[in-house]
Amino acid sequence: MIAVAAALALWVGFGRGIAGLLGSLTPVYAAAIGLPILLLHVIAAALFRRDALNYPSHAMSRRGMLTAVAAWVITLLFGFFLPDSTAHGMQSLFTHVVGAEYVELSYGFVNIFGVLSVALAVALVLLALTDLRVTARRLRDEPLTEDERLDRLAAYPGDHGTPTDATGAGPARASAASSSRERP
Repeated sequence: MIAVAAALALWVGFGRGIAGLLGSLTPVYAAAIGLPILLLHVIAAALFRRDALNYPSHAMSRRGMLTAVAAWVITLLFGFFLPDSTAHGMQSLFTHVVGAEYVELSYGFVNIFGVLSVALAVALVLLALTDLRVTARRLRDEPLTEDERLDRLAAYPGDHGTPTDATGAGPARASAASSSRERP
């Protein structure tokens, strides 16, 4: 995740250089947009790594993975539509491909993708914190919350009638817990 975060930050800051479209806004984009995106993704990666070290079988939740992939795709699109001030006016990779007359369309898309890329990066950090908190509770053998029970029922619809132990851990954990209690 850290390598992807670095690549995304470079893409947002300097990606227009592929077509020779680096302009006067490049340092601003690198510092004001690329670095915060990098920082958010690195923080999320560190939190997910910490969670994976504490609870290896729960390295990263499905929603965390999907959010990470969505953040990466949206940030790639953001860098593609991000215009820079060049000698020939405002240009982006998008306008380089389709024509300079579509710069207004590039502005529209860059606004949408810019907001979404930052929002998804923040969401990724928040999901990593949530997963870390859930892992800490699992390691302390605390019972599931009502939301976690409902999420589990939604994720595993065939297990509605399966008895669980007091922690809500499921049948395997319940049978292991009951067999360990029966031993003298």
